[in-house]
Amino acid sequence: MYTIVILHSGPAKTDKRLLIDLQAVYTCCMENYFARLLLTSELDDPIYFAKIHQQIADLEKQRIAHFNEHGPMNPQYVVVMSELNMAYLQARDTSSELEIAQQIYQTSLSLYDQEDERTLEALLALGLSYLDDNQLDEALGIATSLLALPWSQDSGSRYDLYIDALCFQADIQHAKQLYSQELVIRKHVLSLLEELAGSVSSQAVMARCGLAFCLEKMKKYRQALDHYLVVRSYLDSEEQFATEAEKIGLLVHIGRCYRKLGNFDDATVLYHWAHNQATKHFGAASTLAQKMKKLVGVIDTTQP
Repeated sequence: MYTIVILHSGPAKTDKRLLIDLQAVYTCCMENYFARLLLTSELDDPIYFAKIHQQIADLEKQRIAHFNEHGPMNPQYVVVMSELNMAYLQARDTSSELEIAQQIYQTSLSLYDQEDERTLEALLALGLSYLDDNQLDEALGIATSLLALPWSQDSGSRYDLYIDALCFQADIQHAKQLYSQELVIRKHVLSLLEELAGSVSSQAVMARCGLAFCLEKMKKYRQALDHYLVVRSYLDSEEQFATEAEKIGLLVHIGRCYRKLGNFDDATVLYHWAHNQATKHFGAASTLAQKMKKLVGVIDTTQP
């Protein structure tokens, strides 16, 4: 749900390198809203499933070894725990993800001041883990406490944290299916990011995708389509920004908007294109290609 840079173990780090690593670990960003467009889970792929669980096993060994040698109250332990938190997130093991996030936050409280940016980012990560575990009241409490803090555009990276907290609040409203309230926040976030980083920045494009998905949920297909098309244009120019599965999912959502608006010709073209792409990149027997095959069959038999 949120992104933490994965840091691999290696030679002993200098203090400066460790500081850079910690900043990367603590830097939470808005949810990858492209992932919401996915038609199938990555865990359906046996290779990906095995890779993630092997990563968890390796990180658990690394965590225990570090704990036995250095104890838990040091920044490097937070780095290891943050990698483990991300791995559990990818494995959809939300209870373990939440347990690790709680430990990271408590350790951060011990290492830094309560108002320290690193502690606040650990608190946001904890809130996101509560959301992943569907504990919405706990998540909302953290979002409310974060947004009650004094924020200013002049505060640099702390203001980025404020925007992340706004996105977190919108994610909670989405989980509660309070789409009208979510929409207000999504529009505000997009406006802030366009002002700060430009309309074609990666952050603004990700926020636009979240906004489009909210509008689609509200059955405002024309508005959703307008935003989805901007996102697609960006992905055409920045080919590495999204996975092939996410791009296919985006095509399907665009096609769905066309279909809901009565444009069956364009919807049919997009569904067939998405099916071809799924077959090309993942194979005809893959879960994604099989799902696309069914969608193509539905639209071919139901269009006027």
